[in-house]
Amino acid sequence: MPATFVGCQVGAISFVDEGYAAVLDSLVERAQVNAILFSAISWSRGNAGRSTTGFPDHGVAEPDVLEGGAFYQTHERYFSRSPMHRFPAPEPYYAGRDFLGELIPEAQARGVGVYPYYCETAGAGHRPVSISNFAHYLEIDHRGRKASRPCVNHPDYRTWIYAIIDDWCSSYPIDGIVWGIERRGALLNLLWGDTASCFCPHCAAKAHRQNVDVMRAREGYVKLDDYLNGIRNGATPGDGYFVEFLRVLMEYPEIFVFEKFWRESHSEMHREIYGLVKWLDPKHKVGMHVWQVTNTYSALLKAQYPYTEMVHYADSLKPVVFHTPAGSRFTNYTAKLHETILKDGDRDTNLAFLYGILGLDEAPLAELAKTGFSGSYITRETARAVDGVGGKIPVYPGINIGVEVSPNGRDINPPDVKEAVKASFAGGATGISLSRNYSEARLDNVAAVGEALRELGIEAGRDTGRREVTAHADW
Repeated sequence: MPATFVGCQVGAISFVDEGYAAVLDSLVERAQVNAILFSAISWSRGNAGRSTTGFPDHGVAEPDVLEGGAFYQTHERYFSRSPMHRFPAPEPYYAGRDFLGELIPEAQARGVGVYPYYCETAGAGHRPVSISNFAHYLEIDHRGRKASRPCVNHPDYRTWIYAIIDDWCSSYPIDGIVWGIERRGALLNLLWGDTASCFCPHCAAKAHRQNVDVMRAREGYVKLDDYLNGIRNGATPGDGYFVEFLRVLMEYPEIFVFEKFWRESHSEMHREIYGLVKWLDPKHKVGMHVWQVTNTYSALLKAQYPYTEMVHYADSLKPVVFHTPAGSRFTNYTAKLHETILKDGDRDTNLAFLYGILGLDEAPLAELAKTGFSGSYITRETARAVDGVGGKIPVYPGINIGVEVSPNGRDINPPDVKEAVKASFAGGATGISLSRNYSEARLDNVAAVGEALRELGIEAGRDTGRREVTAHADW
């Protein structure tokens, strides 16, 4: 019987601060971790930096400066077709180091697998400005402006991503990769208060080949953006906020057609990533990290990214189910809808409506931020994922062991961690992924994972099928 998967996300900063032995031994001994999800490239403090809301009881207790980039040494031969060849994290404590190459033999000596991880985030604040040429990959929004995220239909962006994955799989004896799905299309971007994208020449040409009327879609997004901004500035539509929203969608059905086009382009890239990894080495595993906004908060994203489809481009799923910060995050998320298209109703009524359509049964609004979501939420969401994949691939829920806390939220403590572990397995999970970053987690929360596993009678064990470390001239 294969070992129960117990993964943990770790950024290079932890190895800088504490060393490989201290980090790995802590995770193995305290939490039975047998897989490291290493942020091999990142521009996100949450995945690669130190904590921002109070330091844990290990590591360095001071803020770090994170611009981000690659935390491994890229190999030139894989980037011959890419305009970007070298993109190291520029901070001095990362200079000249190959953290992926250094990590693998240390992990293998402990029977721990290594999976390079990249979370392609929706956040507009993650800007890889230190990378030459990256600005050329950015999306174009509905008003003709450069946006903040790279375009999934830009051929050079895809070439660069595939070169990174080729490099990981060909240059290092890894066990697979984990790819983070954290993007949203033009419609949800507008509802979020962001810009609608992408309308670059690559997207326009591809959409035209698929008989998508790009000009009408773009006109519709401008009309919708003007409407939403009007509401935010105090405008009151005569027939109600939601009715007027539907009116814009009915006048411009191309909005939904273009939304579908963008989502299919995004999933197309995931399928190509999966095929590439399998072509390089069929034994490599491809895990897909599923954003909590996608699997829980947004009905639109939930409809766009069904679990049934993901079985065609993933060997495992990691649906994020952070329950303690979910209360404050969902409160803040729904506020954007309350301020625009759901402004007809009061916030308590709207929350009940959203709970109903999303299958949630959590605390009332007045208590939600401080209460968080329940452990039963994790069980239900895990069971939904397990049912969605039909037993074809394993589900390893991404549980919180120390994610940053918003000002109106609550921290996580060992009883919460134990509840999350047990709730995951009660929902049918065959493993867990400890998230978001070891650098944020207190050691008592890490230890609570191991305690819960022992109470469940689970011994994660070590992977005895690990490939041998081989000599690489480029290391």
